[in-house]
Amino acid sequence: MVSIDKAAIVLTLAIVAIALGVAASGAATQNASPVITTPTMVPTAGPTMEDGAAEALAEAEALAETLAEAEALAETLAEAEALAETLAEAEALAEAKPETHNVEIPAGTSAPGCEPNSCYSPAKITINAGDTVHWMNVDSAAHTVTAGTSADVKIEVFDSSLLMADGTWSHEFNDAGIYDYFCMVHPWMIGTVTVN
Repeated sequence: MVSIDKAAIVLTLAIVAIALGVAASGAATQNASPVITTPTMVPTAGPTMEDGAAEALAEAEALAETLAEAEALAETLAEAEALAETLAEAEALAEAKPETHNVEIPAGTSAPGCEPNSCYSPAKITINAGDTVHWMNVDSAAHTVTAGTSADVKIEVFDSSLLMADGTWSHEFNDAGIYDYFCMVHPWMIGTVTVN
């Protein structure tokens, strides 16, 4: 904002300088000697209209150059501010400590009807790489938390085995991606972990 104000001041000064040059050259024309009808040479002293216009033009060009430099400086400043903001965000991410997020397996999920998004609560969760998800089975039936889908089981990614009633299980997600999971005992139970 400050650099924009400076640019506006420079532009205003350029316009005022041009106006003063034009006014000065007009005043010089009005104060000229009266026209003599006899052919005699009368030398005029002082600046001519061309001199005033040339000076005003030179001042305008100098001010335009200063304005261009101010605009370039403003652009450089904006780039530096954006870089500082990006650096601050990167530092904040680097200092972020891993968190643990809880997902509950609610009571009554052993019978169909909890789908499509209430068999795990929350059914979809977004975390950062390095965070841990902690599942708690508050249902009376045993369940699993198994990576993949009933059509594409990915036990090698993660699998809780059977979680009995009141059982818990945790998994740390170190790689970014989208991880679908389900219950092998009750395949209508599905959830998703999105890792940033």
